[in-house]
Amino acid sequence: MSTTELEVGRIGRPHGVRGVVKVELYWSSSSALEGNEALTLRLVDGTNVCVATESRSRAGRGWLVKFVGVDDREAAQRFTNAKIFVPRAALPPLEEGEAYLVDLVGAEVIAPDGLVGEVVDIVVHPSVDAVVIRCPDGRTVEQALLPAFVARLDPVLRRIELSTRDGLIV
Repeated sequence: MSTTELEVGRIGRPHGVRGVVKVELYWSSSSALEGNEALTLRLVDGTNVCVATESRSRAGRGWLVKFVGVDDREAAQRFTNAKIFVPRAALPPLEEGEAYLVDLVGAEVIAPDGLVGEVVDIVVHPSVDAVVIRCPDGRTVEQALLPAFVARLDPVLRRIELSTRDGLIV
């Protein structure tokens, strides 16, 4: 997947018997599905497929989505747990100091006492977003992206400055 497309959510299980699937966006207030007639999906087996949307509607904190040509529950089952990608250009512009999480992969993480490591992955928990950091000794740690722990986030310089090491989860 290129950096021109960003991962915005995942598909849950089918909803009903007519090929509709439940979709959970990582940011529940996102409008990433609005106006996107086609989505790129990464299936569980790693295959990427482009699908056209027939209908999309908000449903609680998620969405109900019907894809063109997917007309029954069995056909929709194929997409369970697929990751959803949309073009970066389809998302709203970022404010100063904001970043799309994917842009943090590769960022250097610095604590007040020195280098922590490099961001190698992003984890989206129900209550907080976090970065996975590979330390110079090869082990990985996780850091929640919360104001209490992050002093400065600079996506342009690809650098995260921590105010303390207290938030690191080993």
